[in-house]
Amino acid sequence: MIKKNRINQNKTKKYRPRGFTLVEVLVAVTIFGIVVSMLFASFNIVISNVDPINAGLGDYEMAQNAMDRIKMDLKSLCLTHDSIYFLPDMEGNDDPDRFRLISEKVSLDTRFFSQLRFASFEHLGFNRKTSRIGIITYYAHPSKEGSIVLKRSDVAAVFYDGTNENNAGNDPVLCERVRSFELFFMDQDGKTHEHWDSDSSDFDFATPYSIKIKLEIGDKERSNIFATTMVLPTQRYKDES
Repeated sequence: MIKKNRINQNKTKKYRPRGFTLVEVLVAVTIFGIVVSMLFASFNIVISNVDPINAGLGDYEMAQNAMDRIKMDLKSLCLTHDSIYFLPDMEGNDDPDRFRLISEKVSLDTRFFSQLRFASFEHLGFNRKTSRIGIITYYAHPSKEGSIVLKRSDVAAVFYDGTNENNAGNDPVLCERVRSFELFFMDQDGKTHEHWDSDSSDFDFATPYSIKIKLEIGDKERSNIFATTMVLPTQRYKDES
């Protein structure tokens, strides 16, 4: 019995599995190194994309806020309607309509940007009892850093005289790093225009039917374009006389 146990112990020792060979260890280390390299490469790709993603999210938030502000102002558009609107003197002796809607292209930094001026009940003055109507202007302006920003001017209509409009030093910034700000106006006949003047015979003294707003934010390497179109809630129809 003792002999058999010794024989079994000898057999166990004889067939006990050995450790890894040097070749096996080298192969395992090589595979591990390849896997780790792939993981680090993927990690670097993710990290390198964080800044552009954050910039894109920031651009989207700025554009969304700017679009919402413009649409809110236009939804409360204030006009001199047909019943009380008087056509301007052709010789230019009459004062222009205070609540006229005007848009023109302005050259800035070798590029052209739209500028929009109109009256709205969305005046953001400190004293709402003074005036609920504001003369609002959206315009592009160079920043100290050298880029272009989009600003909003808001002057109470009762105090408006034209000299206190577009006070770039005090007007709030809606968007930074603006590459383009373009407005397109559709008239009541479906024609599109890049500028507008509701106090001009060129547009039959009417207001637009709708406005398309296009805003591009970014830099030369990467930029995002945002656009929206809205129908004006109130209109003055063209003069048929």
